[in-house]
Parts: sequence; structure tokens; C-alpha cells
Amino acid sequence: MNLHTRPLGPSRSVAVFIHGLNGSGYSTWKAWPQCVFDGYGDSPPMDVAIYDYPSFLRAALRLRRGADIDVQAEQLAEHLRVLSNEYEEIFLIAHSLGGLVAEAAVTIYLESLLSRDEGCIPVSPIAAMFMMASPLKGTGKALFLLSFFRDVRQLRLLSQRQARYADFFHSHVQIQCLASEGKYRFIVPRYAGVATHDVAVGPTSATDGLPRDQRQYFTGTHFSVVKPIGPSAPQHAWVLQCIKDVQEARTQWHRSAKQKQLASVLEELPSSDFFVTQFEGEYRDVDWDVIYNRVRNESSTSYVEVVDCAHVKPGTKVDLRIAVNRSSSVMAGDDASKRVVLDAIDAVEIGIATSAGVCSVGKGYTEAVSEVRKWLPSEQAKNIYVDGADDEAEIVPLLKKWIDALVHRNPRWQSARPQKRLLQLSYDAYEEEER
Repeated sequence: MNLHTRPLGPSRSVAVFIHGLNGSGYSTWKAWPQCVFDGYGDSPPMDVAIYDYPSFLRAALRLRRGADIDVQAEQLAEHLRVLSNEYEEIFLIAHSLGGLVAEAAVTIYLESLLSRDEGCIPVSPIAAMFMMASPLKGTGKALFLLSFFRDVRQLRLLSQRQARYADFFHSHVQIQCLASEGKYRFIVPRYAGVATHDVAVGPTSATDGLPRDQRQYFTGTHFSVVKPIGPSAPQHAWVLQCIKDVQEARTQWHRSAKQKQLASVLEELPSSDFFVTQFEGEYRDVDWDVIYNRVRNESSTSYVEVVDCAHVKPGTKVDLRIAVNRSSSVMAGDDASKRVVLDAIDAVEIGIATSAGVCSVGKGYTEAVSEVRKWLPSEQAKNIYVDGADDEAEIVPLLKKWIDALVHRNPRWQSARPQKRLLQLSYDAYEEEER
């Protein structure tokens, strides 16, 4: 592995490039590593690591029957362990067979974290994986006549090794880029880049198990898809945007991890010390999750902390159930949009939430608000806020207004006093960066 850094020392992030079958460390990617190293637009430069291993014909020239994927995965995992001591974020960009090597290496790396520390947080230095034209489910076009090569055999359909690594991700890793944590042990968003004219790896195999919004299709072949012609190429722009999404989500994950550490304290405190919220959208959207977490953070005061319902003991009553949908979805009669509102109303009716707030977002929200009001039962309307916003930026002051009104309306927070526990919070580097 070759690591490229600047004279002033390592940056916060590093991108690791892993080539595919018969590829090589630099020629596979052409200008792409240089584009990442230099930065583009408002995306800062990143350090770059190039991982090279002999495979297929390159291995045959060394009298080897192809690359031993297990050995390469172990070596790459060791490199990742070393890099994790220097970098907060490691982004893996892998092509073809390199995607399987990366998947195996990350599995080995995460398994080592589990064996060393059962209490490790979900946010590891492995920030995200970009699988470019990788046969995640194998390929029937894997040169069956050349199965003498062990790395070619690795590309076959239903490989046992592939199944093992895929099972680990399925069981332990949240691969969606969401600002809220899921039920999994680790969080490593995975993305798939698919070439429209790829005759080696089909789109089904290249995107197997990955969320639809984390797949991207590019015009090109199996090999040209990883050779962007410059920093403005669609592949590079897509990866940079995904990295921004991941970095924003990681900020929220770190804050969530801190709140979980305080969960045991919260369970011991009287209910006057915290205001409980719950958020639901018509669909999971990282931008909405980020906005929700930002509102909670900014609405907390010296005498009341705004926390998500996931961070308090089960059965705690929710003070404000928040439902957000698109104005266009409301007017179109979308079932998912209506369901998120009705669920919030039901929560108030059955007593698991004290109040609910419904926000329709998008142009023409006034008509959507009028439509939503028709869904409200008259006897519960006083406990339900309904309003709208032109765009995501206007959601923040609206939600803060709701929380502020409920906090100051209830006498249980009027008599609250600042809690010493707030002085026990550890330093948050992410908040410092935002300031």
C-alpha cells in the first residue's frame, strides 16, 4: 500500500483505492486518485492510499495461480488497522474483484473490534464503501474456462467466501446512510456504482442488497467506469456528494453515541430533566434525520435536555411526536404520507404521546396543511400542531417553536434547576468544528 499525504501531515480522511482482477494500483484508476487528493469545489482534499496486489495474469507471471483473496483481505485489514490510528474516516473505493477483497477486509477488521472490545461504538473509522462494478453476488461470466486461477473462482456465483462476508454485513452492519442509528452493531454505508455497458458484471449482482438510493448508474464499460476524465466527471461528483452525506451522518452518530452513554443517567433522573421527542417521516431521508437531530441539540437548555425516545427507558411517554411529509405527497393522496400523520394522531389518542406536530414541506404547503387538518379528530386537535414550510431550512425554526411552546407551557419545567450532570459531558470535537 502506498500512502500519499501532504507535507503538513495527515488529513482527517483518507480514501483507499483497491483495484480488481488483473488490475494494478495506479493504471486501473488513471486520474481518479489525483482528483480525490486535490479536492474539488467545496470538497476539501483528502489523503489517498493505493492498495496493489498481483492477480490473474499478473500473478501468473510470478508463477502463482492467481491472488489468494484470504491473504489479501488479511493484509488489507492490517493496513486498515494502521490507518485507523491516523485517520478519523477511511473511505474505501473498490473496483470489481477489489470490492470482494474490501468486503472481506472490512469484515475481518470489524470482527477484530468485536473480539477486543464488546463495548465499541457503532461508528468505526471505516466511514463508507464504494463498490464500483463489483460482483457482490458473483458472476456467471467469471471465465469458467480459466478456473485454474483461484481469484477467478472467487468470482463464481454463490461463492462460500462471499456468502460468509455478506452474512456478516447482513447481521452486524447497517449499510444505509441514515442520520439515526439502526439496530446493527456497526454503521458502514455501502454504495454501488454500476456501468451501463458492463458485460462482465450484471446490475443485479453489482447492487445486491444495497439501498436503491445508494446505487448510481454511469455510462461506460466495466473498466471505464473507474476512469473519470477529470474532477467534474459524474463518478467523482457522486462519490464526493456521498462522502458529504456520510460525514454529516457521522456527526449525528457520534452525538447519538454520547447520548446513549448518558442513557443510564437519564433513567435515574426525574422526568422534569428531559423533554422526549420522536420523529417519523413518510420515508427515511438523511437530510430530515439531520434536521431533527440539529433541532434537538439546539433546543436543549441548562434545565431541560431534548432527547429522542430511543435514549430513555422503555415506556417513557413522548412529549412531542413529530411527523413530516411532502406537500406534494399529501395533495396526491399518497398512502405513506397519510399514514405517518395518522400514526402520530393515534399516538396521542392512546396516550403514548402528549402532543404531536405535523409538518408538510414544499411549495404549496398551505393547501397541504388544510388537507391534513381534515384528518384530525376534533377532540384531540388542541394537542396537535399542524403547519408547513417551503423547504427543509424552514423546518428548523418551526420545530423549535413547537418544543419551546410545550416546554414553557408545562409547569414541570418552570421549576427545573440546572443539573450538574450537564457539566460532566465530555468535549465534543464535532460541535467545536461546527462553531
